[in-house]
Amino acid sequence: MRMAGIRTYLAALGVLISIPASSAMAQQKPQAVGFPDAPGKETLLGKCFQCHGPGMWMDHRQDRRGWEGVLYRMVGRGALWSEDEIKAMADYLAAAYGRKPQ
Repeated sequence: MRMAGIRTYLAALGVLISIPASSAMAQQKPQAVGFPDAPGKETLLGKCFQCHGPGMWMDHRQDRRGWEGVLYRMVGRGALWSEDEIKAMADYLAAAYGRKPQ
């Protein structure tokens, strides 16, 4: 009987400990690893992550004009973005994932 009481106590304690952690985690926004904070980041994450994963930009380097071209191709494929959103994303991508000097 005593062992059952200990098990019940430990199970209840485990539930109490996990409640704050899980509710705090549910309130946190997922982190986009490798994306530096800068103007345009939230627009990019909100628009592009609907179809693409985060690895899309890591190896694909463009200057600003190149990124803008990529974004307009996405508009041609059905992306519904405003001119301001395209500008913000192109600026961000050029700064964060611009072509590296050789």
